This record gives sequence, structure tokens and C-alpha cells, in this order.
Amino acid sequence: MALTESMKLILTGAIKDWTKFAVERERLTLASNELAVITRKVVHDCILFLKTNNIDVQCEPPDEMKILGVLVHIDPVIDATFPNVKASVVLKCSGSTRAILVNPNMTISAGGNIVTFDELKKSIPAAFATNAADFVRDSFIYVARTGGKEE
Repeated sequence: MALTESMKLILTGAIKDWTKFAVERERLTLASNELAVITRKVVHDCILFLKTNNIDVQCEPPDEMKILGVLVHIDPVIDATFPNVKASVVLKCSGSTRAILVNPNMTISAGGNIVTFDELKKSIPAAFATNAADFVRDSFIYVARTGGKEE
């Protein structure tokens, strides 16, 4: 049996939808990976400040940062279930967690503050840096209170 024009049209539509999904998944994956790198730098600076004040933290290497011996995770997360793609960066240290969302229009939502991805790459907005400092403070306090055990 040969495919009819209507069959081909149906299948072509599915291929177009899949291609759009795959492109969006790749675009948001690249963005969340880059956002994770930027976020690690800002969090690293906060943890380095704690270190200069004699707090037990580890800053080197930057991908193995620790607060009072507990590892700080900053991971890009892609939730891609056809036809939708959601991207974020999750910050976690023991029971302290934050998420930074990458919106489809290439804006970043961090603690209610929306900034364009281009603005973030040029310079770190004060609200973004403040959100990172809040995360580091909350992580430090949480680990100090619980010894790093999640409640």
C-alpha cells in the first residue's frame, strides 16, 4: 500500500511538531547549562566571602563547593515531555533548595525577579545576586542547625 497525500500530510505534521520540540529542548538545554555556570560563579563568590570570615566552607574546585562539609549542588534540569519543555537550574544544599526558571522567551525567573538572559550574561543583576546570597545564607543556617541531615 502506498501512502496517500492525506497520510503524508498527517505524518508531516507530526514530524514538524517533533522537530519544533527537539529544537526547543536543545535551545533550553543550552540556556540552562549556561545559567548553571553563571549561578555557580555567583554562589562561589558568596561562599568565598564566608571563607574569608573563617567559616568552614570549601570553594575549590568550584564544582565541589561545600558548606560545613555538605556539598552544594547547582544543576541544570530539563523536563522535556513532548510537546512541552521546561528548563531550570536547581540549587540544593542539604534541606535548602531554590529553583531558577528559564522561560521559553529566554527570560530568567529567580525569586520573582525576571531578567532577560542577555542582561544576565552582560552583568549580574542585584536581585539575582541577592537571591544567591539568600540561598547560601539559608544553606549555612540549615546545615548549622541540622548537621546537614534533611528533616
